[in-house]
Amino acid sequence: MTSTSATGSTKRWTQRLAASMRPDGRDDHLVAQARGMTIVEVVRRFWPRLRPLRGWLALGLLLLLAAPAIATVEILLFSRLVDDVLVPADWRPLLWLAAAYVGLNLLSAVVDGCDDYLSTWVSQRFLVGLRRDAFAHVLAMPSHALDRRRLGDTMARLTSDIGSVERFMVGQLTAGLGALATLLFYVGALLWLQWELALASFVVVPLFWWVSKRFATLTREISRERRRRGGSLSSLTEENLANAALVQTYGREEQAVASYHRQNRAIAHAELAGSRIRALFLPLVDLAELLGILLVVGLGVWALATDRLTLGGLLAFLTLLSSCYRPIRELSDLLPSLYSATAGVERVVELLDEPLASDRPGARDVVVRRGEVELRGVRATYPPDPTLPAPRTPRPVLDGFDLHLRPGERVALVGPSGSGKSTVARLLSRHLTPEAGAVLLDGQDVADATASSVRRAVTVVLQENLLPDATVAETIAFARPDASREDVVRAAHAADAHGFVTRLPDGYDTRIGQRGRTLSGGQRQRLSLARALLHDGPVLVLDEPTTGLDPASSRRLLDAVLDGARGRTVLLLTHDPVALEYVDRVVDLGAAATPSVALEKVAP
Repeated sequence: MTSTSATGSTKRWTQRLAASMRPDGRDDHLVAQARGMTIVEVVRRFWPRLRPLRGWLALGLLLLLAAPAIATVEILLFSRLVDDVLVPADWRPLLWLAAAYVGLNLLSAVVDGCDDYLSTWVSQRFLVGLRRDAFAHVLAMPSHALDRRRLGDTMARLTSDIGSVERFMVGQLTAGLGALATLLFYVGALLWLQWELALASFVVVPLFWWVSKRFATLTREISRERRRRGGSLSSLTEENLANAALVQTYGREEQAVASYHRQNRAIAHAELAGSRIRALFLPLVDLAELLGILLVVGLGVWALATDRLTLGGLLAFLTLLSSCYRPIRELSDLLPSLYSATAGVERVVELLDEPLASDRPGARDVVVRRGEVELRGVRATYPPDPTLPAPRTPRPVLDGFDLHLRPGERVALVGPSGSGKSTVARLLSRHLTPEAGAVLLDGQDVADATASSVRRAVTVVLQENLLPDATVAETIAFARPDASREDVVRAAHAADAHGFVTRLPDGYDTRIGQRGRTLSGGQRQRLSLARALLHDGPVLVLDEPTTGLDPASSRRLLDAVLDGARGRTVLLLTHDPVALEYVDRVVDLGAAATPSVALEKVAP
């Protein structure tokens, strides 16, 4: 009665925790979608990654079988030691028994060492390959799909959650097979020694299984909540540290600490719930084991009295029985452990199931020399956000949109926020595929081309300056890793960046910090433009290149950049009236209710 009441209390607490903590997490809907994966489904999903290693897995299985076989022989020899040496006080058989024990001990050491090394090698091969493929998958996701994910949560999935997949597929399943092999050898030895005592000792097995089934579901729920909270904590930490200056500027330190503390408390509550489950589970297992041993001791007296078993045989039987309960306990623990691991596995599966923007079958590299750009009757819509509990049907950002840029022409695309300017940039760089219409480069449909070749032809400078933690030279050369220092300096000159770079402590070898935080906004902008100019694509798209600059600085920057981009087709996405002085035409997306009838006019 007490166990049932405590179990129900823990289950109710878990449900309250999950219900009360949902509002501040963004990935709850994703977790709900991924629920329900069975152990068989997980194995079926990831077995293809282990199939190339099946030969080594078979060898590992042989080593797993050898270890309990050696242990069983050692225990059976113990009965000979008692009956042939200790009881008759005869030391003569001791010599061969000692030699047998030494040989078995050395053999066991070799088998255990090979098994440990092989299992580590297999698990690391699996883990390294899975991490590489998962990281490549995330990098291949469309930019709009990455934008709606919390960075910290994605990082948690790529690290700790992928570790759960390895533990599930290699560690825990291997441990389960090892425990099963050990149990089979020990049970066979028990039946060989005295089958009646063996059958009597098995009455506690159903109790082990009942306890395991009873707590497996609770363990899974607690583990899932702990994993979800861990991802939320990583996201919260990353967001606040990445925007520490913003938090300090607006005096939000107290709120940030409170949110951080709330997530930590939620994790602590989940850990305590897991501790309560273990506090109920382990004593029941110990009680079942004690009852089994006491039953065998009682029946062992009867076996000795009726000469059904020798003293050495009884001692060996009790040793085997106590050793037998260890793999039984491991198998009983295995089901909750597997359910616990599936919480992380499901998060990895959800990430890997995110659709990618792939090339069409037969796609070829596009060759763009002139830089002619045409969008013909384009309708573009962003996919619904699956992180929302009830995602709405998205509305097209562009519908029937037409745009034509002649080779070498400079065109400004203007309009209010949300009118579709950045969407045009994503269409041109194949980060978004139109639902209808066509995007053409030199008359070639980019939908039939490989994304890599399109991005070699179209260089996009985003409004957000994305800079790695590297030196100035490495940051500019990111666009062309094989570029010489002269090429880098030339690109810096073209972006009006050489002057401030030479004033840095180490010039072009100065590290700029994460996201270029040691530089001002204008300096980061110039490095981004220098990188784009070094890329040397025939089409250049500049997304708000003069944001945050005064008119004089804007003119100086545009003079340098557009002079460096001479001969290229340039599309400026801008709100800045100064930029309109440098273009041949202006396309106004906000001139009408729909972008399809955007107004074109000659720039002043």
